Amino acid sequence: MSMRHSIPSLPTLQRLVLLLLMLFAAVDISAQSKKELEKKRAALDKQIKTTTALIDQARKEQRVTQEQLQLLESQISAREELINAMNGELRKVDQRIAEDVELVASLKQDMVKLKEEYARMLQFAYRNRSAYDRMSYLFAANSFQQAYRRSRYLAQIAEQRQRQAALIEETRTTIDERLSGLQVQREEKTKLMSQQQAEKQRLNSDRSGQQSALTNLKREEGRLRDTQKKQESQRRELDAAIRKAIEAELKPKAKPGAKPGTAAKLDLSLTPEAKELNTDFEKNKGKLPWPVEKGVITSRFGKQPHPVLKGIVIENNGIDITTEKNSSVRALFRGEVSSVIVIPGAGKAVIISHGVYRTVYSNLRDVSVTKGQKVDTKATVGTVLTDDNGSVAHVELWKITAEGLVKVDPAPWLFRD
Repeated sequence: MSMRHSIPSLPTLQRLVLLLLMLFAAVDISAQSKKELEKKRAALDKQIKTTTALIDQARKEQRVTQEQLQLLESQISAREELINAMNGELRKVDQRIAEDVELVASLKQDMVKLKEEYARMLQFAYRNRSAYDRMSYLFAANSFQQAYRRSRYLAQIAEQRQRQAALIEETRTTIDERLSGLQVQREEKTKLMSQQQAEKQRLNSDRSGQQSALTNLKREEGRLRDTQKKQESQRRELDAAIRKAIEAELKPKAKPGAKPGTAAKLDLSLTPEAKELNTDFEKNKGKLPWPVEKGVITSRFGKQPHPVLKGIVIENNGIDITTEKNSSVRALFRGEVSSVIVIPGAGKAVIISHGVYRTVYSNLRDVSVTKGQKVDTKATVGTVLTDDNGSVAHVELWKITAEGLVKVDPAPWLFRD
């Protein structure tokens, strides 16, 4: 006596399991992507709130300055980035829905096949439901081993039937949950769309304010040109003072027999402690804390056009961070104070050594550290100076090389949420 059965083919089961694994993996990737986008949006929201507070502070003092204009430009840039981030979130949702719809359709096709095979199993079980049929099948074996194998075979059919029923139910549940989840997410994104529209309205308001500030500042072109010349002079003085302080600290060594006045190379030798500090500083690139608790970069490193005066190019040796009045300025990393400088008419500056690197904090009203003092990361070095342009902390990063002193952009070294 023979017994026929219908177990789903291995490729069908493999395909179904693979699709389920793909679905679960897609859920994980989507969750990670969503988390990253939401983190970025939260960071931009935080930046916009800080900028708004600084703009409001300037407006309360009834002054329109170059820094206020740059704050508005930063605000506009942040809002545009925020709107783009929201667009990115919405595109991700649409992409995930399209992918899952296709995946679910494929799973449903496989479920049809599994149900058909399951139905044949049930028919087989029904036809051979009597104990007599099972016993006859076993006793018809030619040997004990064959009878044992037939017994195992019947047990496997029963187990397979149970597994298949469970797999079908699991697949159905997974599909329903995923589709339901996507629907909820779509509703959340509809809410996001509303928030995005509100941000666009605020963006238009910012642009209007920027244009108004620009118009007012253009009426004061003479004063702005005088201010620009004064700032250029102060930058040159600061640059010369920093070079002089670092070179004096490094004690340049003249070659034996060199003529008086001959340029000497800088002494780049570092103590073991300084080497370790230098390595730690480099490892923390992109992780350094901000020099102020709250602030916005309003002027970046390098050459850039003047925000108001046409044809005027500003060369910034570091970055300018507009902050709150009386804000404390903090060390970016642990190190030793190598110099404290006074720039007539431009406050004070502090230089901190980190191996071959030097961080410079200028435009300080007062200083709370002394030369030779060791400071920790985020230790207060002074208080920001407030003048007609507002409260602006200026930060520079210098590197000592065999070729000489090199100015480095500090912005990429700072931690960004």
